[in-house]
Amino acid sequence: MQKRQKRERSAAFTLIEMMVVVAIIGILIAGVFRLMGAAGENNKKAVTIARMQKLQNALSGFYAEYGTYPPVTPHGSPDPFVEESAKDGKENKASSLTAGNASRAARSQPLAFEYPNAQSLDEYINTRFQKEGIINVNQALGQNAATIPTSDWTETKIFKFGVLSYLLPRVELMGGEDLAGNRETPMTPKLNFFKSRQWTKNNSGSPSAQRTRENRAVARWLPNFENCIGGGFGLMGIDTAEPNAGGPWFMSGAGYNYNSTRYVLMGMTIRDGWGNELYYYSAPPYQSYRVWSAGPNGVTFPPWISLDSLSSEDRKSASSWVEDDVVRFDR
Repeated sequence: MQKRQKRERSAAFTLIEMMVVVAIIGILIAGVFRLMGAAGENNKKAVTIARMQKLQNALSGFYAEYGTYPPVTPHGSPDPFVEESAKDGKENKASSLTAGNASRAARSQPLAFEYPNAQSLDEYINTRFQKEGIINVNQALGQNAATIPTSDWTETKIFKFGVLSYLLPRVELMGGEDLAGNRETPMTPKLNFFKSRQWTKNNSGSPSAQRTRENRAVARWLPNFENCIGGGFGLMGIDTAEPNAGGPWFMSGAGYNYNSTRYVLMGMTIRDGWGNELYYYSAPPYQSYRVWSAGPNGVTFPPWISLDSLSSEDRKSASSWVEDDVVRFDR
């Protein structure tokens, strides 16, 4: 009897032994989570590199066709010491350097293409954004679009001609044959948008001739954008939609303003593996460019501003924002 009790006591775990086992299990679990986290970050980086490479290929095709890289007009101040009002888009001098203003300035030459939606989506947009008081752009600007005195991006936002507006067939994705034939249908925005200064300043020739010219050139590099574009859809036989992020996309969640009326525009862009839009910079005469990702922290600093020109405090902040900009291409 005593021998059996002795064996039972020796077979049982002591409290210390139990604590050691729990600690070991905890260490193993923590190690597994660290490995999973590292694998997840590596996957996001791999996605970023792949999408940037596809964008690079398209930019090379554009250069071969036109002799320059996309001459993107700034759609905002490139000054990181300027802030933009979320309410009306007006720009004012900032009291200090912030990550938000620095990242906004770095995107002054945007990657996104924003444009008026097809009229067939008007009812959907009015229903979707009803609670926010936002309506479709066809209704918001109506017949005024062609007569607004200053219809560039700093005043009334009708289009945003970012990098993708040069690499994608503009006329095709906004109505194709109907728009080229000057026919206003449910599959096109209101045609008066294409009489606006912003459109005529950035486009030449008739929509029909432009569509023919664009489609011929874009067909060479469009396959690079397969499953690559947030807000994308089928274009010229290529499914451009980023997995789980196809169109219709509305780029500004807060909407834009015109005479106290808020409206949204459709949009297309390319995001990195962390879900943030890529950055682009090309200075005249547009013979070189830079494309980069803000990395895991999602913030960056304009590369055209030397960190040495900043105060010691601002330099320290900016350096921390760009230190994980791990993926960059310079050409």
